[in-house]
Amino acid sequence: MIALALVATSCAHAPAAPPASLGAASTYGGAVHARTPVDINLLVTTPEKLKGKTVLLDGVVKDVCQGAGCWVEVQDANGASFIARSLDESILLPKDCKGQHIRLEGVVMALPQKVKDEKPEEGHACPKPNYVVSTKGVQLFAAK
Repeated sequence: MIALALVATSCAHAPAAPPASLGAASTYGGAVHARTPVDINLLVTTPEKLKGKTVLLDGVVKDVCQGAGCWVEVQDANGASFIARSLDESILLPKDCKGQHIRLEGVVMALPQKVKDEKPEEGHACPKPNYVVSTKGVQLFAAK
């Protein structure tokens, strides 16, 4: 019984394994632990219900920041998309990852006012939606 509890505890924190069909991943930031992706349409329509929760976005990179690589728009198979952003710019994604499969873990949060108030850099402006997924870890798979 004790051994079972230890196994369950250790498995609960193991990084989530992506489907083998995706091949090898490049990892950015922390490990991706979440196993079940959030319904992106639910996130789009009622983000306040998920505020403060850790979620997994699983889909394709629809768009990516061409300045530093600090934000990414993830689109699911149904066409719904949501912005994830590294608010402290500690996780920067390649600017050429558009179209690649992505698994991104982060926390749903209202975009902080100080970020909304940031002046855009010349020739570059980050989207400023009301809610974002604050990026904690990313698995990015090369396009096949």
